[in-house]
Formats: sequence, C-alpha cells, structure tokens
Amino acid sequence: AEPRALQAALRILLPDVRRWLQRQLGQRPDLDDATQDALLALAEALPRFEGRSAVRTFAHRITLRVAYRYFGKRKRDEGLQLVPPPPDEIDPESRAMDREALRRLYRCLDRLPPKRRVAFVLCCVEGLAPSEAAEVAGCSANAMRTRLSHARAEVARRLSGDPYMKTLAQRRRP
Repeated sequence: AEPRALQAALRILLPDVRRWLQRQLGQRPDLDDATQDALLALAEALPRFEGRSAVRTFAHRITLRVAYRYFGKRKRDEGLQLVPPPPDEIDPESRAMDREALRRLYRCLDRLPPKRRVAFVLCCVEGLAPSEAAEVAGCSANAMRTRLSHARAEVARRLSGDPYMKTLAQRRRP
C-alpha cells in the first residue's frame, strides 16, 4: 500500500511541481526533465517527511532545490519566458506584447543571483507572503524580505532602462 500511496501523492503534486518549476525557470526545453527530477527527489524525500510543515510546503521546498540545480544549466543567451494562462478575451497584439514583456522579465531575472531570483518569483509571481516564501526557501523571514527588497530594486533598475518596457507601461496607463 505504501508505494501506491506515494504514487498517488506524486500524481496529486505533479501539476503544482510543474507550475512551480515553470515559474522559477521559465519556459525552456528541459522543463520536463526538471519536473521529472523534482518528482524523483520528492519520491525519495516523502517517506522521510516528519510533518513539521504542510506537505505542499515540503514539496515546494524540494522542488525549489531542483530549480537551483537547473539555474546554471541553461545557456546565457537562451531566452526564458513564463507561459501565461490561456487568455479568454485578449486580442492577439496584447498577447504578443505580454509574451515579449515576460521574455524580457525572465531575461532580467536570469541575471539575478539565485536566492534573489527565488525571492522575487515566490513573492511577486506566486504571490506568497515573505514569511511563507521563507518557509519554502528554508530561510528566515528577515532574510527573505532582504532578498526580495534587493531583487525588486534590481529588477526595477534593469527594466527601467528597457525602452520596450517603458513603451508598454505608457500604453497601459489609463
């Protein structure tokens, strides 16, 4: 019964694991490999789970460790992008502009130190509070707030010099 329970848990966690990795790494050719590596790491770690946190938090932490290993595996020129959820009523031009903005954001995130990148994605993309993100990342809430502050400042500085992002921001103002 134990292997079946583990298999069922992994099946339930698969969509979350893939989404977490996609948000951390962006859309890239080795995303399926990273997902498989994360599921293998979870299969090894779940039997040792002691219940000190929620299972999802534990799984998110394990997935994040796999993401750290993949940060350095891609070529520096490879463009990263987050695939947004399918839009219902967005025109093709806006969709294309959103994809380009995401590509530029992930190119910027690619230049951040990994801990700052993780802080930015956990808090600004996934919407976790710094205390929740700290639990996932395995650091103190103060360390997470510091990393997030530095990441936001660096992202803002880098993107403020991007003429495309300036034009996009001006277009979207009411």
